[in-house]
Amino acid sequence: MGKPAYQQIADQLRQEIADGRWKSGDRLPGEIELGELFGVSRNTVRQALNVLTQVNLLQRRRGSGTYVSEQGMTHTLGDLRSFTDVMRDLGLRPGIRDIVIDPDPSPPFNATDFLPGAHLWRVSRVRLHEDRPFCLMVSWVPDEIGARIHAEDLARTQSLYALFGELGISLREASEKIRAEAATASQARDLGVAEGSPLLTINRWTSDTSGRPVEYVSSSSPGDRYEYFVKLTQ
Repeated sequence: MGKPAYQQIADQLRQEIADGRWKSGDRLPGEIELGELFGVSRNTVRQALNVLTQVNLLQRRRGSGTYVSEQGMTHTLGDLRSFTDVMRDLGLRPGIRDIVIDPDPSPPFNATDFLPGAHLWRVSRVRLHEDRPFCLMVSWVPDEIGARIHAEDLARTQSLYALFGELGISLREASEKIRAEAATASQARDLGVAEGSPLLTINRWTSDTSGRPVEYVSSSSPGDRYEYFVKLTQ
């Protein structure tokens, strides 16, 4: 059985937004005009728009119309890829700045409890989306890895995972924990938001193909710039 008409329209509009036909802030045609365009009733169009509103692709403004939301990044659970790869696959332009790589004399428990060795390195950077601060990432790696990575290489690849590949490290699996938290003064400054603003924080524990722990990372994004997609089946 095929998809209902409203879902087909929602899928088409979603693709048009992804392709750039409709950009952030653009006003969509009215329900009547869309109904004539797709050859369906106004109620069917409203159902399609509701689908996209619920996932924050569209915003309904009373008395004004329907607009394309400011687009963040959607990431699918179970997808072990770098931020850079996800951004490029979505047709977005990633960036990186404020890279600092150095030994950490006081790493967090989540890192020391997971990673091998007595000495860990801290790799911090601000990730950009179209030149806008998008995500603050702080990784901890074992000494044998940290001593071999350099800021200029991370700036070149824009991806710690790409550097892992250059070092012969192949990733196999990771576990993640996602929570909401308020932005600290430091985080707010790095991300260009107000202190106390809601952040989506993701902690990830990553292992290579031999099962060896290679990275613990904590990444924080403003709540309106990142979302996770989860598909459930029965």
